[in-house]
Amino acid sequence: MTSLAGIQARSESHAPSITPRGLIPAIGFLVILQATLAQFVVHGVPLFLREAGHSATVIGLIYLVSLPYVMRFLWAPLIDRYGSARLGHFRSWIVAGLALACCALTAASFLDPARALPALLATIFFLMIGVATQITATGGLMVEGLAEADRPKGAAILAASAGLAGLVLGAGVLFWMAELGWSMTIAGVTAIAAIGLFVVFFLPLDSGARPSTKRAPFWSQFSILRRADTRNLLGIAVLVSMGLVLTYGLKSIVLIDAGYSISEAGIVGLVIGNATGVCFALLSRPLVERWGGFFCLAAIGLLAALYCLVFALLFTDGVSRSSAAAFVIIANGLTFASFAASRTLIMARCAEGRKATELATFISLEGIALLLLAGFGNLLSDLAGMPAVLLLAAAGSLAGAVLARQAALKERKEMAS
Repeated sequence: MTSLAGIQARSESHAPSITPRGLIPAIGFLVILQATLAQFVVHGVPLFLREAGHSATVIGLIYLVSLPYVMRFLWAPLIDRYGSARLGHFRSWIVAGLALACCALTAASFLDPARALPALLATIFFLMIGVATQITATGGLMVEGLAEADRPKGAAILAASAGLAGLVLGAGVLFWMAELGWSMTIAGVTAIAAIGLFVVFFLPLDSGARPSTKRAPFWSQFSILRRADTRNLLGIAVLVSMGLVLTYGLKSIVLIDAGYSISEAGIVGLVIGNATGVCFALLSRPLVERWGGFFCLAAIGLLAALYCLVFALLFTDGVSRSSAAAFVIIANGLTFASFAASRTLIMARCAEGRKATELATFISLEGIALLLLAGFGNLLSDLAGMPAVLLLAAAGSLAGAVLARQAALKERKEMAS
């Protein structure tokens, strides 16, 4: 098995010594833009569907047509291998993804969520292809452009920017436009995407540059799974997150069923929830730098298990407005902190020439596991009730915390030797 020191030495040998000026803020802008579109799909669209009277099963189809978001590793090798030298290797893919997203959003603005569900699901499918392409290219740009010392900062910015996207969507779109209807809300999201497409041409990304090494073939992306350290990290990240994702698909339903309107749910779930996520992501950065990603994951796993146990008791007698709000807000904070820690760990393990590919593969496989868990949580909630889902989630997060602590101790021992 490859030692941690060997992994770090290989990663550091290819990382730039200094991060290009302006790259981190540019990446932050891109992540805010991409996450705004993605969060509109997974948080905003279910609110409109629930208000239109659709069942939880129908709303669950949103996660099915969002599969491109977690299957992006399938075309990640193309992003690593091909790109425009004139426009910028990764920038060219970001532009293409944004253009596709703008087209899909424009088409969705002409559809009625209550009557044109199949067509709406088709437009969301293509929208998520565009968003997934942007995210994959941005990940490759981040891994290739950030100096080793700046990777914890980059991971924290990545998580915090995704949180800020909730503020943009919740306060800037849903709060002001949701009461005006679906078409006006879509128009607001489309305007954000179009403005972002214009701005991307002027960001300090990678214009005139191609990655310096030969790109890896498609199947080599799965070599990341042949390394025991990355397999362990994937398993730990999924287990730690069990307490947060088993109920992920129920968040919008819980808020609406608790009596929140779409605009109110946007404020609670996206504005307040993501503001909490931003704070947790930023606070996690010094902790990751001081104690390491695995120790932080262990702490998050313990907190997630405690969170699940508390809400299992609270939800025994039903869901109130206050308990629903607390349920969503706390989960957002812990989720963003978990992502900041795990992304720091995986960035150090991405091989040269496969940076976008391996990062996308890891995040995609993690996303597939979490998506399946979210779907299972919906099913189990119908069969056994919310408290049963939370008790199972607590057990998973606790197991993840134990494994993360063991990995942290092993990592320290290898570094000391």
